[in-house]
Amino acid sequence: MGRCVGMTGELSARRALNGIRIVDFTQVIFGPSCTAQLADHGAEVIKIERPGAGDLSRQFGPYVDGESMPYASINRNKKSLAINLKAPEGLEAVFKLIDSADVIVSNFRQGVMDSLGLGWDEVHARNPRVIYASGSGYGPDGPIGSTRKMGHDSMAQAMTGVMHANADSNGVPRRVPLAIADISAGSLLMEGILLALIERGISGVGQKVEVALIDAVLWMEAWGIATVANSTSEADHLGNPLDGGVYLAADGYMVLTGLFKPNPLQSICEVLEIEDLSTNQRFSTVDLMTENAPELEAIIQAEIEKRPSDYWVPKFDAVDILCMPVMSLDQTIEQPQVIHNEMVVEVAGNGQSKKVQRHVGIPVKLGSTPGEITSAAPGVGDNSREILASVGFSDKEINEMIASGVIGIG
Repeated sequence: MGRCVGMTGELSARRALNGIRIVDFTQVIFGPSCTAQLADHGAEVIKIERPGAGDLSRQFGPYVDGESMPYASINRNKKSLAINLKAPEGLEAVFKLIDSADVIVSNFRQGVMDSLGLGWDEVHARNPRVIYASGSGYGPDGPIGSTRKMGHDSMAQAMTGVMHANADSNGVPRRVPLAIADISAGSLLMEGILLALIERGISGVGQKVEVALIDAVLWMEAWGIATVANSTSEADHLGNPLDGGVYLAADGYMVLTGLFKPNPLQSICEVLEIEDLSTNQRFSTVDLMTENAPELEAIIQAEIEKRPSDYWVPKFDAVDILCMPVMSLDQTIEQPQVIHNEMVVEVAGNGQSKKVQRHVGIPVKLGSTPGEITSAAPGVGDNSREILASVGFSDKEINEMIASGVIGIG
């Protein structure tokens, strides 16, 4: 099931980003997925939230004890400061945080940070060492980027060919039901922050870091772009039919990939115990297999359906043909390799929910300074007092800001 973390409150001796303070203005998926990874590896991530409401993702179900599971999944290891950025006292408190910060991160639409008085010029003048990281839908400028059009995973998928490539059998484009743009862009934004921190160690000065959703998806499509951009308009961009073929075994679907060996079709036929189809003129090259794919796939399907996947997987593994059952997510989270990799872990509850929760683990494994989940996602304003005290506010000043509604407490 994965080891339980955050139960004792004990921290590892050291983590890679210990001592790095991040002021986090991000919401929903893109930005929080970036800062979650930084927090997992030891950065102090201070989440700036609206008093009362908090991050927009807190409104998304399902809920456990009133707490949003989508929100909880990528806001572990963070602290929450609930503060009104439109109040002068609130803005000044945030600038005091920025004075002590290494990084600030936002993923608002264009112009929002500037309108709050927290644009690059103001922040850089206040703290020249701070890394100023921004996530956007389309980029900071250009025909779309210079407008106030909101970015979203669905817009990125539509604009980058993903929905077109995922069309149904009637040719109707479909969104891939995963936040591929948000999560990939979040990882790239994290990468940019780490690069800027390394460079700051040389120059002593912070810089801007910018990642757009559409750019992140286009980077994922590097092979496809190279193929399409450098081929004639008549070129057929269909792939190898042996790469990722889906077949229905006796107990469910499985996927088959025959690559990286001289004659994968011969090996597939050997396992299926049928004649070697690679000697058939219709299937003798990749282009001919592609042209005659329906016939080839029907022959393979007729054999695959005779036995369950647990028969086929070791047979194909033995001849170096990749084979895997197609799993639902509820099957995946109980899969032994996933558990072994600690990619589904138990996290002790805090904030609204006191129950132990199960969440995704830490994908980057460091040998000497491993990441760790030490706390569940905070409630709105759970850490407001602690954070403001750390930058010099007295109990009296904090109480006055609470009374005036400038800050909220959990």
